[in-house]
Amino acid sequence: MYAFQTAGSEPNPHALAALVKASEQHAIVASRDIVDVRGVKLWAQGQAVSASLHQRLIDRRLQNPLEVCLMAEGGVTPFSLLSDLSELIDSSSPIAFMIRPWASVLLEQMQHIPLHSVAQLMLTASLATRPATLPHALAAMALAGAMVASRQGSPQDIRLAMLGGLLHDIGEVYIHPQYLDYGQPLDLMGHKHLVIHPRVGQMLLSTLTDYPAALSRAVGEHHERLDRSGYPARLEGDEVSTLGRVLAVTEVTLGIMRWPNAPLTRASFALRVVPGEFDPVWASFVWDAAREVDENPGATANTIDLYQQLADIDQQLVQAQTLGQELQDQGRTLPVINVVTQAMHRLDRLRVAWNALGLWRVSAGDAPQAERFELELAHVELRQRMRSVQRECLLVSDRLGEAEKFRVAPLWKGLMAGRD
Repeated sequence: MYAFQTAGSEPNPHALAALVKASEQHAIVASRDIVDVRGVKLWAQGQAVSASLHQRLIDRRLQNPLEVCLMAEGGVTPFSLLSDLSELIDSSSPIAFMIRPWASVLLEQMQHIPLHSVAQLMLTASLATRPATLPHALAAMALAGAMVASRQGSPQDIRLAMLGGLLHDIGEVYIHPQYLDYGQPLDLMGHKHLVIHPRVGQMLLSTLTDYPAALSRAVGEHHERLDRSGYPARLEGDEVSTLGRVLAVTEVTLGIMRWPNAPLTRASFALRVVPGEFDPVWASFVWDAAREVDENPGATANTIDLYQQLADIDQQLVQAQTLGQELQDQGRTLPVINVVTQAMHRLDRLRVAWNALGLWRVSAGDAPQAERFELELAHVELRQRMRSVQRECLLVSDRLGEAEKFRVAPLWKGLMAGRD
């Protein structure tokens, strides 16, 4: 439903709508005749895209993917990216602080990055429909490039990392916007839609561009975690490529740095709080930057009760262990037992990680400011990961039969009921 179009199929409706909207602001023309599978010409080469293209292509299967039939003559270009990168480096943002030591390298390599016509087209479509995506992509491009440059990466490796950062979310153009611009944590349905965007981006780049396979693979991995807690493939350890590890750290860092106060400190904490999630080789880039900057966390809450959150985890662990034993005793099928086993593994890792913080019995009201801030960070990260475990249980359970879903329902309902 959300895949990009292949030969002989209909265009993705969300990508088509984005391209038509982009044509209202930027020049987009047909680079070849757009022809359906019956040989009927629907749009002539050289003809500018307009709103009528949307009507022409509804329910029409095309001989060639729409993405290779169109060309953006404006919008996102190598020249605009170079200008935007220069502005980012000169800004006062936390990202600029991290990348500025490698500014000359980034600006030099930017001039040699090949921007494929399909990538340029879809970046332009994304810019027109969701303008905030381009600054995010630009920041990811710069941060990923700086991380690789800091490890004496070759010019080719730096350019590949920059391309990975720029294009890591390109699959989002194919997702309904209602699942992308959200202010609250996604429910299961929203998460189902969102989790496919890395795979869609990977398929787009591997099928319709001539970029290296390492790039498309890494784009598909940018939400993976080394401990199998990521998505969409739940990869583990060496299954995640080097560039995929870079992009995973990049994505999390930029996501957390939207917080207005102490963004580098928050990002550093998130990258180290659960050992084994991220590659320390690349996470250390953010850790080092956080140590070098003096950030003021501002006011923090006095009512955070991590001890109660630990009790919630313990309760869920006991419930999962009891449920798992009952299912084994009843001779239940392996898939349903795996749901419980996976939940136990994730919960146990959270338990160990937060025990290691040594903060559980600290009272937020009595703690010094620095400790109160760390309590707040722990609270936020724990809540986010508990939601992640709950969504994962729901996603895996969705493939079970109705009777087995009923048996494991107490597990994910308990996670959902966990305290905020």
